[in-house]
Amino acid sequence: MLWLLSHLLWAHPFSTNEYSVRTAMKVSDKGVALLVAMEIPITVALEEIGAKKEESKKSKQKKIKRYTQQQWDLLAKSLRYTVDGKEPKGRWRPIEHPANGKAAEGFFVYLVGFQSKKPLKVKPGMTIVVENNAYPEAPMVYTASAHSSEPWRIAESTSKTILGEKEALPLAEADRWSRDAGLRTLTVVVAKDEQEKSK
Repeated sequence: MLWLLSHLLWAHPFSTNEYSVRTAMKVSDKGVALLVAMEIPITVALEEIGAKKEESKKSKQKKIKRYTQQQWDLLAKSLRYTVDGKEPKGRWRPIEHPANGKAAEGFFVYLVGFQSKKPLKVKPGMTIVVENNAYPEAPMVYTASAHSSEPWRIAESTSKTILGEKEALPLAEADRWSRDAGLRTLTVVVAKDEQEKSK
């Protein structure tokens, strides 16, 4: 999970009126690590929080805390994670990070990761899918990425199909993002290095 967080930039490089969704996956011998990040424009969030200038600091903080929890809950409920068509046991939960639930560069940022009840045993040919249905009507930009460590490799991924080589660009670059809603679903097919497979 630390690897996924280290590759996260907190604001997409587009209009501050657009939401964003980013899905990141890392496949390794330890299993599958998943991170989903959502950015909500500050103007939208502040209006929905409804804090008034005349309210006490404590009252405002309480409203922000409640709104933050609502966004984590909404994101978790909007995500469907399957491996070869079956849902692994576990739950989506907020990631402990200083930026989670905070405002940065024009957006409020919400981060969740999947906490498995037991490590997933990775197999060649395995198909992993993460589908995100949060805020389907909102103006949105998307990005996604799928990475692996030896002996595993990503044979196919939605991110590669839609973004191509741009999948590897820094998140600050506009070409790293797309308005193609196909990126709401990250589908990944896992393969194993042939040398390792023959051992």
